Amino acid sequence: MFRRQKAQDEGEKEPLLDEGEAESLADFRPLVVLEFSSKTTPVTREWMKSKIEASKRQGGADLNAKLVVARDGEERVLLVSAPQERLLQGAEQMGLKKKYKDGSVRAFTFAERQNVEDYTESLEGMLTMSQSQYIIKVELDNIRALEAENHIPGCSHPKARLYKGKSILSRMVSCHLLEKMYPVHNPEQLKRLQHDWYHLNKPKQLIGGQPIETIRGYFGESVAMYFSFLGHYTKALLVPTVIGVLYYLFNESGRNDFVIFAVFNMIWATVFLETWKRTSSAHAYNWGTLGRKVFEEPRAGFHGKLGVNPITGRSEPVYPSWKRLLRIYCVSFPIVILCMLVAVVVMMIYFWAENIAKAKHKEENTMLTQGLVLVPSIIYSVVIILMNQAYRTLAQYLTKNENHREQSAYENYLIVKLVLFDFVNCFLCLFYIAFVMQDMNYLRQSLAILLIVQQLVGQLQETLLPYLLMRKRIKKGEKSGLDHVSKPLHEIPRSKQAEVESLMDRYEGTFDDYLELFWQFGYVFLFSAVYPMAAFWALANNIMEIRTDAFKMCRIFQRPFMEPAANIGAWQTVFEVMGFIAVMTNMALIGMSPEIQPLLEGYTTIQKVLIFVAAEHLIIFIKVVLAFAIPDMPEWVETQMGRIEYQSTQALKKQAQLHRTRWMITSAPSLDYENYNHS
Repeated sequence: MFRRQKAQDEGEKEPLLDEGEAESLADFRPLVVLEFSSKTTPVTREWMKSKIEASKRQGGADLNAKLVVARDGEERVLLVSAPQERLLQGAEQMGLKKKYKDGSVRAFTFAERQNVEDYTESLEGMLTMSQSQYIIKVELDNIRALEAENHIPGCSHPKARLYKGKSILSRMVSCHLLEKMYPVHNPEQLKRLQHDWYHLNKPKQLIGGQPIETIRGYFGESVAMYFSFLGHYTKALLVPTVIGVLYYLFNESGRNDFVIFAVFNMIWATVFLETWKRTSSAHAYNWGTLGRKVFEEPRAGFHGKLGVNPITGRSEPVYPSWKRLLRIYCVSFPIVILCMLVAVVVMMIYFWAENIAKAKHKEENTMLTQGLVLVPSIIYSVVIILMNQAYRTLAQYLTKNENHREQSAYENYLIVKLVLFDFVNCFLCLFYIAFVMQDMNYLRQSLAILLIVQQLVGQLQETLLPYLLMRKRIKKGEKSGLDHVSKPLHEIPRSKQAEVESLMDRYEGTFDDYLELFWQFGYVFLFSAVYPMAAFWALANNIMEIRTDAFKMCRIFQRPFMEPAANIGAWQTVFEVMGFIAVMTNMALIGMSPEIQPLLEGYTTIQKVLIFVAAEHLIIFIKVVLAFAIPDMPEWVETQMGRIEYQSTQALKKQAQLHRTRWMITSAPSLDYENYNHS
């Protein structure tokens, strides 16, 4: 199924599976693919297959698995599936929520399966394919070594030791025995998703419109939440874009109008973020992730001495928190600060080069020297992108070295590092121009160049790079004898699907996408007082971004495992903090504008500062009032949540009453009915 082998006699390529093998896989629907490295032995692969198929009591996952042949003729590919009943039992154990016939969304239980809205006697369709794959992934991650298992069979790797309670899958990854693990695509669903997503079939799709529910059903909540946020943000940019373009066309000389525009933008950013909370709450309720608390298993890269988890009672690595804090504050953050200083030095080099270009233009004053003045800004924009990418790799290494147990903690510390550096690297030069040089024309020019060039380079990466990667994949597949590799998945025979998906690139998650929106949000709102057209360029970029990201998800990348998400996590805080910083920067720019200064004649410097500090606090007060005035949840979601809580309370009361009744019956003294009747 997975590759064609070279015929030894005539050099011709022959089918990987014979007719008997193909028939044996006809009723086997692979959901997840595991690819072992060439270092693994048949003993190791068969042992892993047996662990996956073993019952949970025996330390297995109780799933179905089949070994098939890889490109080198070895059985290095393991296809994993599970019966629908087993998947539903896994859904109950993981606390997945489903919509019931009474309209509520609550934790699924196998005993109540007939009350679920999408119940069928065959049990098919009660779980999306992405949910089924997520359940299998969790079960695979939870395969733990037993006390008698102290080494991976058939492996001579020095780190192949096993410890009781340790995840076997993470050990195989760390020993480079397992190369890939990914969920397979559903070609027909993917075809429909492509048609509804990145093909502009409806006018509303042009400005942020997307089939979010379909995306969620196919890729899961985390990916759907990102694209919903991107669409919501794109729609929110429409109003400041229209106002900014009108100001730019008809009131370019009226800086007092820009004051109004800046105040509007600051308040509009707050409304956008607060309305997004309502949207994400509605999504989370419908998807069953609102208020869901999940106990996090240790990350695959987490290491430490074997101990006992006080919550689960299981054996797992334990790492002292003081050692982690020591690595954070004595290693990671000093390096982060050093990188920020490097960014400052690069910024000073940029100003030095630009001063030389300006002096040259002043001396010669030609068309060539006029273009030369823009060269340092363009080069600096590209350098910022390269520095961000290089620092990202360093930040990931530092955060991994901190050895966080939970994936959520790992991501939060990584976000802090990236946001700190990107803020300095992207915006420090603009702060310097605005508040040290105090040159508003220069600030407007620099902001426009940084925003446009960085988005242009980003779009080239988003469009050209995926195309080149796809062409490379097609050529690689054709050399391996895959005649169908250039076709969409729905046109490829089922027996060839997994081998084509194996050549696809891995999707690394939404992290980089959120980071890109973060610095774009900063360019648009931090200095909106001097450049109203920033929202226009951001809107144009995001319209294209949705299409290119959709194309990559459907045609370039392997299908990612779904990840439950109730919101955008720490990124919500990041955007809100940026909104407060935008108030300070815009009020300072308004106070420095030549149009405002004549209105403050007769006031001392201290009085002027106090006036604008008071105005700044007033805007912040308005932002806080708006945040409280706009509920984080729609009323219907609050009603449904209250209803579920009430039903849970009533169920507990009934259960307690039932226990009391049973106790009274079993513990009450028996009555002598004969004497009772005689009396």
